[in-house]
Amino acid sequence: MSTPHQITVGWRYRKLRIFSVVLAISGVSLMASGIASASQSQSAKHGGHHAKSAKSAPTASISVWFVSNPGPVNNYMTSLANKFDATHHGDRVSVNFIANTPFKQKLLTAMSANKPPTLFFSWGGGVLQQYINAGDAAPIGSASAAWTKRFLPSSLGAVTFNKQVYGVPIQGTQPVFFYYNKKVFKKYHINVFPKTWPQLLSDIAKFKKEGLASPIEMGNLSGWEGLMYLEYLTDRIGGPQVFEAIQSHKRNSWSNPAIKSALVDIQSLVRAGAFQKGFDAVDFGSETDALLYTGRAAMTLMGNWEVSSLLGEDKSFVNSNTLGQAAFPVIPGGKGNSADLEGNTSDYLAMANHVSAAQKYVARLFLEDEFTTQQFAKTEVASGQVPVIKGSGSYLKHANLHQYLIPTYNAVSSAPHFQYSWDQSLGSQLSAPLYLDLSKVFELSETPAQFIQAMNRAMTSVSGGL
Repeated sequence: MSTPHQITVGWRYRKLRIFSVVLAISGVSLMASGIASASQSQSAKHGGHHAKSAKSAPTASISVWFVSNPGPVNNYMTSLANKFDATHHGDRVSVNFIANTPFKQKLLTAMSANKPPTLFFSWGGGVLQQYINAGDAAPIGSASAAWTKRFLPSSLGAVTFNKQVYGVPIQGTQPVFFYYNKKVFKKYHINVFPKTWPQLLSDIAKFKKEGLASPIEMGNLSGWEGLMYLEYLTDRIGGPQVFEAIQSHKRNSWSNPAIKSALVDIQSLVRAGAFQKGFDAVDFGSETDALLYTGRAAMTLMGNWEVSSLLGEDKSFVNSNTLGQAAFPVIPGGKGNSADLEGNTSDYLAMANHVSAAQKYVARLFLEDEFTTQQFAKTEVASGQVPVIKGSGSYLKHANLHQYLIPTYNAVSSAPHFQYSWDQSLGSQLSAPLYLDLSKVFELSETPAQFIQAMNRAMTSVSGGL
């Protein structure tokens, strides 16, 4: 098994790679208004030409560290920097594209040396909070600032701490849904996707009885895919407050009965033969996707990047509307709202604290001018993403894959709670044992009680509990 750090990085890399695949396949071109193709060099520097509207405002050169994704994502980041420079005389935006794997260590080293970039790519959550607590990240604005109202409320939770917002969304939202093969459901005379957990178990039993060996496909070698089951089950059973206590490092917070119930439900799935043989020895990718689009599996729990992944594997499967998308089932008697979501709310740019006041001013201006507008939302839609900017729904109507993008946008818009992925929320010190012990739960080599004991112990070793 890969190290936990590699696991987390790998997940993020896969999503970026898949994002490029759907762009190449669907032939999407970026919007023409300044977001056209630009240089793909690993570092791009730009100079300003036009006068600022506020001549007395400070000018500065700022640096941006962005996780590299060769192709359209890098191109539009470069174009945005060019556009900003051209309309803000005296300012310069330098965009440095860094490969995913070394990014975290490079940023940590820069922060430790008090030589950080002005703005840096972030997934929010626990890792960002560690920089905040260390005094290395600065707030971009208050949670009540006017520009924050341009975003869907659920998109800012991962970067809001103590009523201050520390990151601006820069990419589309990535919630987790069940994706299913409609033809397989029809073949086994199941007309709709199950809305409750007992119905899901009943359908799995029916699939198994009638000869479908793998009702659910999953590749859990890296551990993150199984984590999505724990996240959703915990929320559906106990509500958002269960993980909020864990994220706050409350002593023995893993002992919440909702965690134990969720783990019991997971092992019930395994014992029922819900997953294919060897699910713990294969990772997410073409091998697991093939089970779904060839009809050897009925469904999978995955982030909305699954649509792009399947499009790359079997275009006709997606375009023929054979692929269905559904919410995670309700747990009868559970405290969680059925509209709650789990996944990645967005990716962000955060701001370093140890930079000059002028650099902070220009950085805030760059973020607000380029990433909070309807024009940027159109750019995201054109590149196959689901924006978290309010009012973006109308742009999705004529987009490629609109039958998946529109329900995703609507779900995020109406979600009472959108929980950011636990591994990113907790940071590497806790995500490492989380991956390890949860994998053992799926393998039936560790009981729910043993998992809870291990995670409480890990929590204590990290923070001592509160």
